[in-house]
Amino acid sequence: MALNPLVGLVIEGWDELDRVLDGLNAADATRQVDGGSSFAWTLGHVTNQLDSWVNVRLQHVAPHPVLEDARWRFGGTGVADNWDEVRRAAVEVRGTARGYLESLDDRGMEAESPYAGSLPELQGRLVSVRYMLLRIAAHVYFHIGEIAAVRSRRLGHSVGDYPGALLLCLGESR
Repeated sequence: MALNPLVGLVIEGWDELDRVLDGLNAADATRQVDGGSSFAWTLGHVTNQLDSWVNVRLQHVAPHPVLEDARWRFGGTGVADNWDEVRRAAVEVRGTARGYLESLDDRGMEAESPYAGSLPELQGRLVSVRYMLLRIAAHVYFHIGEIAAVRSRRLGHSVGDYPGALLLCLGESR
């Protein structure tokens, strides 16, 4: 159980992402619809951010060997042909991050680290863990919407309503 609602939002985002990807076979997961990124690449992409920001930068562990490649970062090709490997890597990266994230209290959320993203205006600046987690959550939920739209509108898949249990992770009642 997370000590902070923002951590709950990040962890709930993983479940939402898995839900919107549920039912994909390897061919659909690695297909680039209308020239966009494949769903497999998108999972690798958002998991790369989690790994590099939380596991590598904050916990000082080695990057996940499947996701450390630059192709998963912003501006990558959108191509991935290793659906099962990406899904396994996502589970492993989340497992490494989860304990750390769930233990974060308000003081831990305010700790600062050098910015590690692609925004040039933030390069060289210190940002709080809270900022990093807000960016991670926004990034995941952006891609959840993107995947849901492509799957439902372009592929005719039934993917449900998003974000599902968002209110629950923030402690709100329905």
